[in-house]
Amino acid sequence: MGLDFIRLTAPVFTRALDRRAIEMRTPKLFGRDMAIVSRTAIADICGGAEVMVGERILLRMMKDKIVAQRGNLVIAECVSPPAEFVAHLNSGAGVARGEIKSLQPISQTVEIGICD
Repeated sequence: MGLDFIRLTAPVFTRALDRRAIEMRTPKLFGRDMAIVSRTAIADICGGAEVMVGERILLRMMKDKIVAQRGNLVIAECVSPPAEFVAHLNSGAGVARGEIKSLQPISQTVEIGICD
């Protein structure tokens, strides 16, 4: 009635591998997983242009830098943008709509984000 009874009445422990959970975590070729990319870049304000937070602008690739335009006026330029930011612009023929996320008046820089 001691150890034999405990072994007979104890629930059976079986190891199991949850294959469905592993399948859900594994990336697939045609899956709709969102890639984690940099969606903002810091740009220098050109020529003392007046900018406001929330303003919609046009982003363009010019050789190895990104320029932000309001109409025909270049208001900011980013000399060394993040690689993901450049790849996103290049996938859209080098042009995208952007928005000014924040403004740093002391350093004369703006944070520019890509609009979806």
